[in-house]
Amino acid sequence: MVVVFVILTIALFVTVDYFIQKRKNIGFASVAKPVSRPLSQVLQMIPNGAFLQPSFTWSRIQDNGNLSIGLNPMLLGIVGELDDITLVSHHQRVKKGDPLFQIRKGEKKLAIKSPVDGIVMNLNSQVLQNPNWETVSQNWLYTIKPENVAQEIPLWYIAENAKNWVNEKYKQVKEFFMQSIPQTQLGVTMADGGDLPTGILSHFDQGVWDKFQNQVLQ
Repeated sequence: MVVVFVILTIALFVTVDYFIQKRKNIGFASVAKPVSRPLSQVLQMIPNGAFLQPSFTWSRIQDNGNLSIGLNPMLLGIVGELDDITLVSHHQRVKKGDPLFQIRKGEKKLAIKSPVDGIVMNLNSQVLQNPNWETVSQNWLYTIKPENVAQEIPLWYIAENAKNWVNEKYKQVKEFFMQSIPQTQLGVTMADGGDLPTGILSHFDQGVWDKFQNQVLQ
């Protein structure tokens, strides 16, 4: 019996270690952690050196001229932990304003639009294996070969302009929830000091999600 117990104990530790190592996928910028911080702290998670676009995406220009594109951490902080992300196909041509991502929480969905015209060159499928909001926000999901990117860059934000845009967008988001949701319901979801908590949108139905899509993401 002692020998059987020792064997079972060793097998348990090996199994646990396997799953811990499996979560440490190469290419992840962070490991999933429980989310309890106020949304204002999420604003500090914007990837360094990235352009921000009004579409709630971020991008970096690669040496070959292609764009690495990801989702703005603020948007993911508003939604909270994701159930699924739908991407367009490899080599698909997209137009600026076309749906580029669809994020889902339960049955509720948001569409995030492309910031550029271009052709999808690569998909970061590794991130999609574990689409928690911190991992997704810190890693690119597409590389796109852009068209007319020189015309688009002046419409994007970087460095201090990016910080200012994020702060203004946060005010808009906070105003959205204050105006769209009954104060009794809003008070339940507000963090200490009147800050918005991460995942605030997940508390509400598709009607509020549609309103958020039309008023904030547009």
